[in-house]
Amino acid sequence: MLDEISVLIVNYRTLELTARCLESLLGFYPQTKIVLVDNGSGDESTAYIQKMAKRCDNIAAILNPKNRFHGPALDQGLREAHTRLVFCLDSDCEVLRGGFLEAMAAYFANPRTYAVGELVRMNRYGYEVPPAKGRSFDYVHPRRMLLDRGKYLGLKRFTHHGAPCLANMRQAFQHGHALRDFPIQDYILHLGRGTVSAYGYGLGLRHKIEALLNRALEAISAEP
Repeated sequence: MLDEISVLIVNYRTLELTARCLESLLGFYPQTKIVLVDNGSGDESTAYIQKMAKRCDNIAAILNPKNRFHGPALDQGLREAHTRLVFCLDSDCEVLRGGFLEAMAAYFANPRTYAVGELVRMNRYGYEVPPAKGRSFDYVHPRRMLLDRGKYLGLKRFTHHGAPCLANMRQAFQHGHALRDFPIQDYILHLGRGTVSAYGYGLGLRHKIEALLNRALEAISAEP
């Protein structure tokens, strides 16, 4: 089963976090295929990724000359992976115990399953909302997510956005694919202080407009 899974980690100038993430993963899954994407960091984290790829036969490195941002880098890694399933793992995560890859992979016995992980509800602008609030849809957060690579390649790509899977998962629903909830937080700690915390999303005006639209939507929804 594990030979059908690759783990995908994107790094941008987070040496300490990326090293902790990768080495905690290897502690439980030393032979699992791993794809490391460096987003043009040009610092010690790039050198670390190069070193680990040379040291471990199961690790492949993609070194981008510039920052492609998180969503496009995930898309790049998914296209370079050659396994049926890909586990996307943010660099500011730490694996606490094993067994999650096997448990999550079991969901794919159902051919409708597309992605498994932390299931939340998102509105059209990529903001998380309560399940019963307004127009929203299911979204599996990509920071700790296992997905079907073959299905992914038939859908819209992950994009440069605060919620990079937004259009992809809306289309997945339209195609009849299923998103499954899994208690991944019991296995992997998300530290929440990675690239976004240090450098932001890099979305500029687009992010500001969507934030304003989201506030307007919240105000309308709150009206009696």
